[in-house]
Order: sequence, then C-alpha cells, then structure tokens
Amino acid sequence: MSERHGNSDQVSAHSTGDNNLVVGRVNTLSQIFYERATFAMGWVFLVLAAALAGYAVVNWPGGSRKQYVGFFAFLLLAAIAAVCHVGVRKPDSGHSGGVGPHARRQEFRNGARPRLPDLLLIAALVFSLLSWWSFENVVRNGEVTATFDVHGSRPLTGAPGSVLTMKLVKPDRADLRDRLRLTLRVGEDDPDAPACSHKTRVDLTAVTAGVTPHEADLPARSTTDFALGDLTGRTGAVFEIRVRTDEGCALRLVGWQGILHND
Repeated sequence: MSERHGNSDQVSAHSTGDNNLVVGRVNTLSQIFYERATFAMGWVFLVLAAALAGYAVVNWPGGSRKQYVGFFAFLLLAAIAAVCHVGVRKPDSGHSGGVGPHARRQEFRNGARPRLPDLLLIAALVFSLLSWWSFENVVRNGEVTATFDVHGSRPLTGAPGSVLTMKLVKPDRADLRDRLRLTLRVGEDDPDAPACSHKTRVDLTAVTAGVTPHEADLPARSTTDFALGDLTGRTGAVFEIRVRTDEGCALRLVGWQGILHND
C-alpha cells in the first residue's frame, strides 16, 4: 500500500512538473509574440500614414489649401507617434524588463497606468483616423472653384440691353455644393478715362429659378453668397449683370471668382 502511494505521489509530481514546463514555454512564446507584434504595429502605422498621403495626392479635390491644415496636422502627428513607438518599443524589451502580457494585464487590473509605447500606439491610431476623417470631410464638403461661361455686351454702360450673362457650369457630382460665393470686380473699360467705378452699382440677378437671393444690389467690387437649391437637377445656374452709373461711363467686368461650398 505504501509503495502504491509512493508511486502515485511520484507520478503526480512528475505530471505537475511537465505542466509547469509547458505553461512556462507557452507564456514565453506568447510574451515574445506580444512584444514583436506591438513593435511591428509602429511600422504598420508608418505605412498607413504613407498610404494616406498617397491616397490624398491621387484624390486631391482642389480648393483652398487652408482646408487641408487639419489633414496634414493629424497625418504628421500620426507619423511622429508611430516613429516614437518604433524607437521606444524594442522586440526584446519585454525580456529585459521581465514584463509579459499576463503581467501587463495584471497591472491594468490593479489600476496601473498604460506604458508609453502603448500610449504612442493608441495616439498613432487616433491621429490616423482623424486624418482620414478630415480629408474625407474636405472631399465631401470642402470649397471648390466654380467655372463660368461669360457672354454679353461689352462695355457695360447702364443702357437698356447692356447686360452680361454668367452661366455657372454644373460641377462634377463629387463637387456639388449647396452654395455659391461669387466675387465680382467691375472697373473702367478704358483705364485712361475718368474713374466711374466708385460711383457704380451692380445689379446681379439670378435668372435660374430656385437660386436665392433672386436679386442683389452691390458695389462695383463685392462678394455675395447664393443658395443654389437643387443643382443636381439642373445643368447649372445663370446670372445677369447690369450696372447703374453716370452717363458716358463705360465699364467692364474686370474679374470674377466663384467658390462652391456647403452651409
């Protein structure tokens, strides 16, 4: 009986030792995988930042450069966080400190603060997502340049029939916006003639139904904003320009700029 008990104890001890050895090896392998995986994530986010930059170049929608400040700022921060993570996190850093994934999870359970490499990885992810969102927001809602076809009598004298017609060319579907910010500059037709533009008023009329305001009374150099309505169902929008000025004054449309934007 005693021998049987003794053999049983030896087998139990031997089994326990084997189990400890297997568990130890599994923990070691999981720790190595964890450290190398988290180290590689820094490179993944660097590649992601480069991919976002390439995507932006290929799909650049145009418009004012100031719209892209957020995109570039977040992209730069994501790249910096990824570089710092690669520099801080070494593949074998877990072995030197003796901190494996189980110990790390235990630290979190005990209320320990996340380590610097973990924070940098989270920052790289957050900034990458913000960069992507910022760019897509500009693509959908950012300002784009409007194109006009201008026809009519020149110079503008204020006489009946002296009118310019500006037709807003319907933009591509990706560039459709709700509003138009139109800037006009009316100046002297003959630069050597007496100045008349300072005492000239411009009547700007939206011929196309659904565009508001329908009429605008503006100075010779001015900017006004129009709500375009359902531009998707039309080929564009048409505006007429007339002037009210002194008799004998001859003017012309010196320049214009149209910016499509959303509310």
